[in-house]
Amino acid sequence: MNFKVIDLIIGVFSGILIAFAVCRIVPAHWNMLAGMFAGGVIGMALKFALLILLAPFFGAFEVMIPLSIIAMIVGMTSGMAVSHGGIPQALIASGGGTIGFAIAVLIYYSNKKLVTFK
Repeated sequence: MNFKVIDLIIGVFSGILIAFAVCRIVPAHWNMLAGMFAGGVIGMALKFALLILLAPFFGAFEVMIPLSIIAMIVGMTSGMAVSHGGIPQALIASGGGTIGFAIAVLIYYSNKKLVTFK
C-alpha cells in the first residue's frame, strides 16, 4: 500500500495539533527560553500519544521519524512564539502545519533518494 498523501496529512495535522496545544498550555508571560523548553516537552509528549495511535495503522518507522522531528521543531518554535506575545494562535498553528508539511516532504524525498531498487 502507498501512503504518500497520508504521510503529508499526518505531518500537517500533527504540526497543527502540537502548535495549538503549546499555544493553549504555555503562558504568554513566560521567558522565551522557558517557553521553548516547555514547548519541546509538550511536543514530545504529544508525539508519543500520536505514535501510539498511528503506528499500528501506518507503521512505526513511517510515523516515528517524521513525528519526532515535527514535535521538536514545532513545539520549540511555538513555545517561543507564544512567549514572545502578540502573535495570534491561528498564525502559530498554521506555522506548525506548514513546518509539518515541509518536514513530511523532505523525509519523503530523502527516503526516495535512499531507495536504490525498484
